[in-house]
Amino acid sequence: LRPGTSFPCKEMARTALLIIVTAALLLPVALATFGLDLSYFQGNVSQDSWNCLKQNGHNFAIVQAMTSDGNVNPYAANDVIRAHNAGIEYVDIYLFLTMTKSAASQVDDAMGAMDRASAKYGSVWLDIEAPGHWRDCDSNKNFFREAVNQIHVRGHQPAIYSSASQWGPIMCGDTSFSDLPLWYAHYDNKCELLRL
Repeated sequence: LRPGTSFPCKEMARTALLIIVTAALLLPVALATFGLDLSYFQGNVSQDSWNCLKQNGHNFAIVQAMTSDGNVNPYAANDVIRAHNAGIEYVDIYLFLTMTKSAASQVDDAMGAMDRASAKYGSVWLDIEAPGHWRDCDSNKNFFREAVNQIHVRGHQPAIYSSASQWGPIMCGDTSFSDLPLWYAHYDNKCELLRL
């Protein structure tokens, strides 16, 4: 500064405030982790496709390992391995179980298939939806508890994929599993970043 000139405090303060506000607005987007849910219906996804997903900002994938008819997804292990090979950092699996077989045996079948293929994954998400596939509340809770316990026995973190419209009628609003991570499905046909 030259003698006789004033320090531009107001302008600097205004600029600093603008920078802080802009940073605060962009921080949730900057810290967001983008990923995908891959179901059986997407088939055997190529390594090139996984690489493209990673190059376009996807850093987590949750791959369906058990289908709603009680069969292991034959593509799941390859997809989990390819996701890791692409550099996707967080790879989990999810199970859409059927009540026509024991929960523990389905958990063992799906996780066993991943283990035999050396497909490394984190949490095991239990897909709780489609009330028509379930029974009464007590049977549903016992079945779910059996699956949760078996996932723990196999050394992984169980987690829940559901929504209020699905959990309510299937589990009768039960809160005894509130210690598990929740992937909350919210479909409203709007593309938006959900802030919690």
